[in-house]
Amino acid sequence: MEKKRAVLNDNASMVAQCHHGILQDELRARTGPQNIDVLDFSTRLNPMGNIFQYQDILDLHDLIGTARTLTGQYPDNRYLEFRDAAAGFIGKGLTSSNIIPGSGVCEIIRLVLGCTLEKRDIVLIPFPSPPEYSRHSNLFGARVILLPPHELLLADDKILSSAKVVLLSNPGDLGGRLIPSKELRSFAKRCAKNRTLLIIDESCIELSDPSQTLAGHILDNDFVVVLRSITHAFAIPGLNAAYAAASKKMAQLFNNARLPWSIGAFADVLCTAVLNVEGGVNSRYLKDSRELIHSQRDYLIERIGRIHGFSPRPSDANYLLVELKDLFMDSHTLTRNLAAKGFLIKDCSDLFQAGKQFVRISVHAQEDNETLLRTIGEVLTETSKEDARERLEVTIGNAAAGSVPASRGTCQYYPCHFWGQDCTFCFCPFYACEDERTGGKWIIGSSGNKVWSCENCTYIHQSRLSRQILDILMEEGDTEDNIKKAWDLVIKPLI
Repeated sequence: MEKKRAVLNDNASMVAQCHHGILQDELRARTGPQNIDVLDFSTRLNPMGNIFQYQDILDLHDLIGTARTLTGQYPDNRYLEFRDAAAGFIGKGLTSSNIIPGSGVCEIIRLVLGCTLEKRDIVLIPFPSPPEYSRHSNLFGARVILLPPHELLLADDKILSSAKVVLLSNPGDLGGRLIPSKELRSFAKRCAKNRTLLIIDESCIELSDPSQTLAGHILDNDFVVVLRSITHAFAIPGLNAAYAAASKKMAQLFNNARLPWSIGAFADVLCTAVLNVEGGVNSRYLKDSRELIHSQRDYLIERIGRIHGFSPRPSDANYLLVELKDLFMDSHTLTRNLAAKGFLIKDCSDLFQAGKQFVRISVHAQEDNETLLRTIGEVLTETSKEDARERLEVTIGNAAAGSVPASRGTCQYYPCHFWGQDCTFCFCPFYACEDERTGGKWIIGSSGNKVWSCENCTYIHQSRLSRQILDILMEEGDTEDNIKKAWDLVIKPLI
């Protein structure tokens, strides 16, 4: 039987669909785009908020009126005003001839890779990086090699010469660390020497330290392309526009190859005005944004670091990577439980080695940050209760089978109350009883919210009492009713 010819090539068939965030997409699918009331800590948007809402420095209504008059005609595909504004915004001696416009950073990455890659070419990408980098490279049949950032920057000429492209972000998309421009300049010269194209995604550099840009070093280097996002710096994800900077020779080639009219009239007019804001990268809006980010990033790192199981990594950007160490839930569960309460964070564990648990949390204004911290505390408490209930059922089941451990000397927390304690119940079935006569009390937890502490209550770990409680819990009937009965008959008379 004759084999049918495939419609898609092998590369396109292997590429997965791109999502801004799976949880966000699922929420929109369930509730509709107008009905989601969430605080989104999963993005990398400027926490200062939409530039059009900042101190009236731009008149949005006038700009919309101007754009409305242009909707009946094709845009000028040269985008001359937009390119002039982008060059002026960066400075560094750039002109409009150095600018490549596009509807977004991803579109420009695909444009540049499409113009440079051939099947089986090698692309070097730091590990970890956004999955879009590998996805776009694979689409053109390239082979992706992942290297730790420090190894990539120190790669010898043999490795660099074997690669067609190096694609990295600065600051790093996941971790937020900023590579100093001096270090990148040296690396860029080595890439040029080996005729390897260096693509640097500077989507959030305006929110970190714009003086560390490599954009000023493209003028005499045909092997560097610098990407810039308008979305992140100005918190306007609803407007599709971005740009790249390259030498005049390379910019002309990419402009010849790019999709025509990819920026619509509204995005063209509004984003051109944004890029023309007085002061450019050092406008009042961006300087205030960086000050906010610096103070709130330090605040978040300090507060999150006090939560048991949370280990935030140092960051130079408006987001930070948090490793979940010794936490009783994985990153997927934490992300979903927070989303159920209207808080979105980014689950990054799939981008790391097996067993590593990471989430990325963006910096917001202090009120929102405090609300997130309180909600993390609530999620941990509620999940602890659910876990305790599951363990209670296991304890009852083990007792019915005739095997209940009286002590757990192998437990890393033993003894959590006193030596020789009875560990039949690792989690108290009465938690949180909220009765301070037991020795328990309310404390302020590391996440900033009130937590019921059982540190000074030992009833549940006294062998005689634990046996009495277990006997009652094993009786027929509803578990909740039996817990209340055990409290009334065993604990209440003692307090």
